[in-house]
This record gives sequence, structure tokens and C-alpha cells, in this order.
Amino acid sequence: MTEPIVTDVVVIGAGLGGLSAAGHLQAKGYDVVVLEHHTKPGGYAHNFKERGYRFEVALHALDGMEKGGWAYSMFDLLGVFDRVGMNNLDPFYTVAFPDFEISVRTDVADYVDELSAIFPDEREGMIALFSALERLGHDMARYTADMRRGDGAPQDEMMQRYPEMSLAFSTPWAAYVAQYVGTTEAVAVLSTLWGYLGLPPSKVSAGQFGLTLLSYHSSGAWYPTGGSGAVTRAMAETIEERGGVIRYRNTVASITPDGSDRIVATTDRGLVVCARAAISNASPRATVGMLPAEIGDGSWATELRSETPALASFVVYLGLDRDVGAEGWHHHEFFDMTSYDLDAEYDKIVSGEFGEAGMIISNYTVVDPGCAPEGGSVIALTVLAPWDYKDVWGTGGDLESYSDRERYKEIKEEVADVLIDRAAKRIPGLRESIVVRKVATPLTNVRYVLQPEGSLYGREQTVMSQMTRRKPTTPIENLFLAGAWIGGGGMTLAVGSGRSAANAAARHLSGLRPPTASL
Repeated sequence: MTEPIVTDVVVIGAGLGGLSAAGHLQAKGYDVVVLEHHTKPGGYAHNFKERGYRFEVALHALDGMEKGGWAYSMFDLLGVFDRVGMNNLDPFYTVAFPDFEISVRTDVADYVDELSAIFPDEREGMIALFSALERLGHDMARYTADMRRGDGAPQDEMMQRYPEMSLAFSTPWAAYVAQYVGTTEAVAVLSTLWGYLGLPPSKVSAGQFGLTLLSYHSSGAWYPTGGSGAVTRAMAETIEERGGVIRYRNTVASITPDGSDRIVATTDRGLVVCARAAISNASPRATVGMLPAEIGDGSWATELRSETPALASFVVYLGLDRDVGAEGWHHHEFFDMTSYDLDAEYDKIVSGEFGEAGMIISNYTVVDPGCAPEGGSVIALTVLAPWDYKDVWGTGGDLESYSDRERYKEIKEEVADVLIDRAAKRIPGLRESIVVRKVATPLTNVRYVLQPEGSLYGREQTVMSQMTRRKPTTPIENLFLAGAWIGGGGMTLAVGSGRSAANAAARHLSGLRPPTASL
């Protein structure tokens, strides 16, 4: 066994939350070691290549990236803008419902004008809705600033001090938007992005959805040149250039606390890291499984294990031998919606009726031409998907060598064919143009990202879960949590969770004695 590595903070997982935590800790003067089970950084934020085509695993659009946007300073500190160009998506997306199609611009006034052409009677209500979302944003900014100063309001004063935020985070999006817009079809358009959060309007937190919508329509929608993998590579390279250590192919097997200023992480390869504090970007469920039994069996750990994972995804990655953008399919993001009843659509997803579920057709070549050979295209067909479809995708829940099983392959290709047939109605001749076809199921998410049930967004982003959002602190003084389960789903929020965990760890470390060689 090699000698243990000694550092200030060990970060478990090189996903966006872990990389962000490491980078923010370095900015505060701490040494970091990052342990990652995969061969590359990023978690869901990475790419893979096949026959000259580069496929984006999960990213559709980043929010808050405009200079002055809420996420800009984080990505700047992490070295992203020094290495990666950002492409503004405007129009942001196109959505097709049974009776009409609309391309959505990010400017609020333009968006309202576009919607008003279809729903003239809803114009004033939509203007009032976006005014309310602006108030929500202001309340959230003041709340965040107050909390950082230690001036947070007690629970019984929250409504008085932050009225719009308190209302939104105690309300599902369907009820919130109904205050302003009454037409079912108009509400459906305004709720198009519900798939980005994994729950339909009747279930998803209005605070979470509203802030997401506001961010896209105030700071724009962005896609990085080189994909999300370019972003996480930039973060990783910056960490290493600043003296940090990242060890890939090292899955953490155990986390052993030993007082307030010593914690030991051991990997499956026998690597031992002794640190003063640890930040886990693994899911809380996985994190408690790494702890000693006397901790992992406690009430806190039991509560974390009981959290409901958000929906997973099913994605068909296609490399085409033709440039469909040049032919007129110029949409980076196209929502193929089958109904105005988004709750019914959610039910179709849960029951595995993928022919009736909302589907996103993404043409990454439009915004990032280098992802395909000249004259070709990269298309991704994405639907949300349940973990337990057809007895866990034909495996019965036994994931040992699952990808080699005929039943699993049969089921995933059946679903892929359903989505390709649907997409071919939008892009004629699609099937005949396919030269690369790769399919990812919820089980793929578990294999590469180790997320329970292949969850895309951590725990479900319901009203209750967002009102009781987890803090980065734990009952273990020097163990902190980052990632979507803590900060909320979405890539920019994952980066924000890393910053919060770094701040919490730094507060703890600042109260300890200086590090010694006896650690």
C-alpha cells in the first residue's frame, strides 16, 4: 500500500459539485485532493466520442452565464471562461404542441409578444407573471445576502421579509402560474421546461421552476463550445494547475471520521487520503454507505436513504451522415409535445408509454459544429424515464453485467425505435441517415455516475423538498455534502452547491488549529 496522501480537504467525486468545491477551497488557500471513480471528470457533465462524432451526455443549456448573471462569478473563479467559449442560444428552443409551434426567445418582452400573438387575452397576465418572477429573484437575492451576513429571518418573519419567495417555495408551479394565466394551452407553453426539473407543474416547486425560468429569460441560455465536457475539463485543469490533486479510477469505499480535524477516505484501489475535512459530491445515500456502521445506521442516515430520487433519462444518441441544420432543421432544442395536459404526460412517462411522452430533439451541431464530421450532424432524442420500467429494464434489479443481457438490449432498442420513429416525422429520412446509434438508459446513469435509480436531479424537486432543502453540513463536524441532492437539480445549481459546501468547510477549518505533520 502506498503512503497516505495528506491534505486539507478530500473531495469525493469530480462531478460539477465536487470540482466547484475544490476550486472554491483553493481560492480560500486550502489544499485539496479529489477522488473520482470514473476515468474523466464531470459526472453528467461530460462527452463521449464514436467514429468522429462527439456526444453530449446530458447538457441542453446553461443558465446564469451572462456577465452579471448569478452563476457567472463561480464559473469565472473556476477558470472556465479562460478556456471555454459560450454560445448564446436565441431562440432558446422551439416547442410543438398539437395545434401550434412556437420558437421561444430569451428576452422577456419578445417572449411575451410571441405568446400574445397566440393568446392575446393572456398578455396582461403574462406580463404580471414575469413581474412576479422578478420579485421572486429579488427576494432570493436578498435572502441569500442576509444569510451570508448571518441576518436570516426567523421562520415566522419569512413571509413579511421575502413575500414572493415565501409564496413561490410553498406552492407548486401550476397553482402559482394560475394566478396570472388561465388558458390551459398558454400554461402548457409557459411550463415547457418542466422536464429540466423532472416534475410536472402540479408537483414541481414554483420557487425552483420560477427561478430557472427567470434565469434563462434574464441572463440567457448558453451552450459551451466543446460541450459540458469542455467545462469540467477546464475546471479540472485549473485545479491541477493551482496545485490540487485529482485521482481518477479511485472509487471511495470508506470514509472514517476521527475527531473534528481528521477524516480518512480510502478507495477501492487502496489509496488513503488523510484530511482535515471531507466534501462528498456522491449522493447522500452513497455517502452514508461509506461511513462506519454506527454512523450509517443512525437516524440522520436513515432519513437520507428514504429520499425519493427524481426521474432518470433515456437518451438515443445519433450520428448522421447529413447536415440537417443546413437542410432547415436549425433547432438546437426542439420539444415534441403530445398534449397540453402535462400531468397526463408525466403519467405516461412513469408508465413507460414513451410514444406519448414529451420528447426533446437536440441538434448539437447547430450550436457546436465541431461535434460532428463535416457534413454530418449529432442528434440526441431525450425523454425522462422511470427506473422500474419493465422490471428495471429487464434486469430484475440485478445490475451485474446488465449491458450484456439480451432482454435488456431488446427493451432499450425497442424504446429507441419508438423515439426514432417519432423524430423521423419531424426530420424526414432520419433513420436512413444514421451511421452511429448509441442508447443510454437509467441503468447507464447508475453505471457511470453512481446516482440512485439513475436520478438526473438528485431528490424530487417537490414543494416540500425545496422548502426543506438539505444544508451542506452534516452531524459529522468535518463532513460536508455537495451536488444536486443538496443544491437542487441542474448543472449551474450543482456548481452552486459546491461553493456552498466549500464555504461551510472553510468556516469549520478556520476555527481549527493549523494543520500539522501528525495528521
